[in-house]
Amino acid sequence: MLRDDVEAERFARVWNDQWSNDQPLSVHPRAVGGRAILIRPRTTDAQVVDDTFVGLYHLPPIPLAPDACVLDLGANIGCTAMHLATLAPRGRVLAVEMDGGNAAQARRNLAPLGDRVHVLHAAAWDTETTIAYSGTEAWGLRVASLGPDPRAPGPPESSKHQELQVRAMPVEAMLEECRMPRVDYAKVDIEGAEAVVVTGGARWLGAVRMIKVEYHAPATRETIGEALAHAGFVVSDDPRHPRSVVGIRV
Repeated sequence: MLRDDVEAERFARVWNDQWSNDQPLSVHPRAVGGRAILIRPRTTDAQVVDDTFVGLYHLPPIPLAPDACVLDLGANIGCTAMHLATLAPRGRVLAVEMDGGNAAQARRNLAPLGDRVHVLHAAAWDTETTIAYSGTEAWGLRVASLGPDPRAPGPPESSKHQELQVRAMPVEAMLEECRMPRVDYAKVDIEGAEAVVVTGGARWLGAVRMIKVEYHAPATRETIGEALAHAGFVVSDDPRHPRSVVGIRV
C-alpha cells in the first residue's frame, strides 16, 4: 500500500497508538502516485487510510472516465477524493466534509491537486440550516438529531466532538455552488444522514449517473434501495462492503 517498508513501519506505529510524536505522519500510498497524505496521531486517520487503499470500499462499480465529475459526501481527510481524482486525471471532485478539523486536514492533503478538487465544509441535509453533530471518533461523526450511533463503543473519549455546529445544505445547492451540473459518480458515507439526504425523492439524484451509498441507522438496505430505484437507478448490493448499495443509471 505504501511506498516502502520504513513508511509501513511508521504507519503501523500510528495505527497501534505507539507514535510518540505529536506531529502528523506523512504517508505516500502507491495508488495515488505516491502523493503525500498527512495522518494525525491518536485519531482514526490511519484506519481511514487503510479502508481507502486496502479495503477500496469507495471504488465505483464501473471505472471512471478520465474527465469524470465526482461527488464525495463524507470526505473525512480526503483519501477517497485523492484516489478518485487520480483515477479521473482530467476530472473534478467535490469533497464534502461536516467536521471542521477533518475538512482542514482534507484541504491540506488535497492542495497539490489544485482546483480539480474542491473541499466544502458543510453537512449534507434536506434544507438550508445549522445542525449539531457529535461522535466518539473522527471517522464516525453523526448529526445529533439522528440519535446515537448504535455501533458506538461507549461514551465519547473526549468532548472535542460534542455539541459542535455546522452549516447544512441540500446537495443540489452544493452542486450549484460548486458549478457541477452533472455527477458521474457519487460516493455517500454520511453516518445515517443518508436517511434524509438520499430518500424522500431527493432531487439531486437526477444529476447522478452512478452512486454508492453506505447505509447506517436509521437508514436501511430497503429504504436506500427503494429510494435509488425510485430515482431511476438499477440497484444492487456492493460486493466490496456489506452495508453498501450501488445504483447505476442505464
